[in-house]
Amino acid sequence: MTRAFNGTYRGTTLDERREQRRRRLLDAALEIVGTQGLAALTVRGVCEQAKVGPRFFYESFTDLDALAATLLDEVQGEALTRARTAMTETPGGSDQKLRAGVAALIIAVTDDPRRANIAFAQAYGSELLMRRRFEGMRQVAALLIEQTRVLLDRPEGDDTALTALAQLITGGAAELILVWLDGGLKVDRPVLIDLVADYVVAMVDRLPGMTEKLA
Repeated sequence: MTRAFNGTYRGTTLDERREQRRRRLLDAALEIVGTQGLAALTVRGVCEQAKVGPRFFYESFTDLDALAATLLDEVQGEALTRARTAMTETPGGSDQKLRAGVAALIIAVTDDPRRANIAFAQAYGSELLMRRRFEGMRQVAALLIEQTRVLLDRPEGDDTALTALAQLITGGAAELILVWLDGGLKVDRPVLIDLVADYVVAMVDRLPGMTEKLA
């Protein structure tokens, strides 16, 4: 007999099995959306890919939009975590830490072409995903603000120049990566990383001058 009175079945609990099904659905969505596009995502298709019965889909997600949004959040969240770790753990000054954060972020998103497709191109196919993408960009900007305060020993407070700088950097870098992914910038990834890192470092170096203008 494999089912126990405490709800376990073949050594796994109900919650563990539910999480396993959720994980398989997310992995299946990554494969479908990342290779075929958002329009190819269907409940039937993702369930077949995940080997999960359709009734279990709604156990984890209210609809396909919720599944796609969760997937995008996961991709962006993991990249942000890697960038934060790289910036805090890399020795050296602000330039080295900023460059490490840029490299970690870009590598995290572009190592798997499916994740890059979801984080950039496919987000344009859904209003909900566009909102989540913008939220992800705001989180990157917030990380940049946080780390710049630490690296440059800037006090907490209302800093218009730093906020504007973070938004300029985030938006500009995101668009450059999108152009690169689309084939409009024909350079290898290490060159792309250097280009974005140079841009970030140069912009941060301009912060004192921007602050004076807005004083």
